[in-house]
Amino acid sequence: MTTADHAPKILVIDDDDDLRYSLKRVLSGRNYQVLEAASGEEGLEMAQKHKVQVILLDNRMKGMSGMEALQHLRGINPNAMIILMTAYGTTQTTIEAMKFGAFDYIMKPFDLKKILALTESALSASNDLDRANTKGGEQAVSQEDIEGGIIGSSAAMQAVFKMIGQVAASDVTVMVTGESGTGKELIARAIYQNSLRSQKPYIAVNCAAIPENLIESELFGHEKGSFTGATSQRIGKFELCDTGTIFLDEIGDMALSTQTKILRALQEGEIQRVGSSDTIKVNVRMLAATNKPLEEMVKEKTFREDLYYRLNVVRIELPALRERMDDVPQLIDFMLKRLARDSKADTKSISPEALALLSKYAWPGNVRELENLIYRSAVMAQGETILIKDLPQEVIRAVGANPLPAEMASQSQVSAEDDTNVVNEQTELQADAELNTAVVGAPTSNHFDVAYDQLRADVGTNILEHMEREMIARALEESGGKQVKAAEIVGMTRATLRKRIDQYDLGK
Repeated sequence: MTTADHAPKILVIDDDDDLRYSLKRVLSGRNYQVLEAASGEEGLEMAQKHKVQVILLDNRMKGMSGMEALQHLRGINPNAMIILMTAYGTTQTTIEAMKFGAFDYIMKPFDLKKILALTESALSASNDLDRANTKGGEQAVSQEDIEGGIIGSSAAMQAVFKMIGQVAASDVTVMVTGESGTGKELIARAIYQNSLRSQKPYIAVNCAAIPENLIESELFGHEKGSFTGATSQRIGKFELCDTGTIFLDEIGDMALSTQTKILRALQEGEIQRVGSSDTIKVNVRMLAATNKPLEEMVKEKTFREDLYYRLNVVRIELPALRERMDDVPQLIDFMLKRLARDSKADTKSISPEALALLSKYAWPGNVRELENLIYRSAVMAQGETILIKDLPQEVIRAVGANPLPAEMASQSQVSAEDDTNVVNEQTELQADAELNTAVVGAPTSNHFDVAYDQLRADVGTNILEHMEREMIARALEESGGKQVKAAEIVGMTRATLRKRIDQYDLGK
């Protein structure tokens, strides 16, 4: 098998002979294996015979249109990255192209360097898919996890799970604390599901969501005529939950007057409906949660001290997501499986590069923010894997990564002056010399930012030369001096590798 057999395969589908010739010449010069098709129908046949990684597809052709071919090509090779080329771009064309799974689109006429940058971005995304597909199920989540919704193998979460097991079987009151979005209600439900009351009622009440003038009626009920609008008797949550478990979320938002009645329910096991003097006995286990500093509120007299101690018998403090980053891969796997189960998205995995980026984010909104991001990214993904290009730009910027990673290169982000260059023989000849030395696209990980800054400080200029020399030296060492293997590792032909070995005096 020759080195060319290992070269990435690119399929160009266009009925313009000159354009196909120009693209083939430029792409072949970058050591890509370029296949050609003069129509959509011929392109489908080529895609069935060859495993191509990138497809450059013209939109308007005789016979089958590019948009039709795009839909068929997605079925033939879902992992191929398809770039739609069009001279008649409209909003609808863009929407349809992305809806049908195009990696990106580019307007004609275009500069050769622009199409090369986009092609390299697509190849990078294709490689991400290959790595993700061979990675397997290292972070597999069980069906039991999907139903329960509590995910985490980190030491911090294992400690939480142990506490749940310790308190679940008793009737002790539990206070769950933690930042907003950490999953406090999930912990309360897990305590209930593992308790002796698991077959009895469970009611969760968000105290912050109920107006102050209605919360007593909501919790304890009211008698007919007890206030304006009370047209009938109402049974409150405590009565409905008798013999069961009630979870009071955001209890720090409760008014002092209501806190007094909660304390009575805890101490005496009795309540009174609004508008009634009769007491009603209730047997309810109480769980509570808050993201507010109750200790400070007690000092400020905005939360009853006696109620605080009654609630805070056992305290489970949930760590913020940034404090258990090892759980991020499992959480993402869980969220994707749940989306698939609920038929909300077909996306099944996330690329290693995208996962590495998310593992550096601070997650101020915790698990809730991660869930929102995964849902959003799964909807944006054009294949079965979430790539960096599918992640929100604000998250990419927040971790200090290049805001325009290679796989997100887009024709809409290239300067207007490039649009004046047309793909033809003259521009090709002018660009060839530049293309041989230009570095197109940007790194897909902020590891490259660190490497760039370090090299810039150490060597000043000629960063690429220093990096190339080091990479080739390491590849030769890894391959035991076998040039064919080393060329494959660094992604160049053996002939080019020999030239670099001589250039950098690496043959000694």
